[in-house]
Amino acid sequence: MQDARTPQKILPALVAGSPPTSAAIADWQLERQEHGRLDCIDSQGQRHTNVDAVRAFPISAPQGPVAIVAADGMELAWIDSLAALQPSLQSLLIEELALREFLPVIRRIESVSDREPTEWLVETDRGQRRFIVAHCDDIIRLPDASAVISDMFGVRYLIKSVPLLDALSRRLFEKSL
Repeated sequence: MQDARTPQKILPALVAGSPPTSAAIADWQLERQEHGRLDCIDSQGQRHTNVDAVRAFPISAPQGPVAIVAADGMELAWIDSLAALQPSLQSLLIEELALREFLPVIRRIESVSDREPTEWLVETDRGQRRFIVAHCDDIIRLPDASAVISDMFGVRYLIKSVPLLDALSRRLFEKSL
């Protein structure tokens, strides 16, 4: 098994100017630099510094697809599924995505004010948080029984399973819809 700092191969472009896809022959590399950022070396040997790994659907499909995006916003690579990657590249990308994403998980809802905008006091996996939700449209229920709540500043909070919340938390959540 390769070390996470060892250059990892990713996916080449099939047509000049188009982003590579996971169906292509692997001749791109990802490297983690000492300052912690990723570099992508393309099939022509050009180094793209400070690239980002970005999930296309972070809530509904967290295992893929993932885009490798240059600092100027240009898509360099497209990975259909993290599960299809070799383990060392998969762990490198999962580590990078975890650093990029901030999605506290709500474990308990302690209080929600009665009028919009609503003030929420919650216990998350990162401690107690107080935030304001502008409108009930900022609360999205997902088909897998999870939910995502966006506060007034765009910070998103995840409830992994609404039915598994305690009774008070479920009641406060349902009241807010």
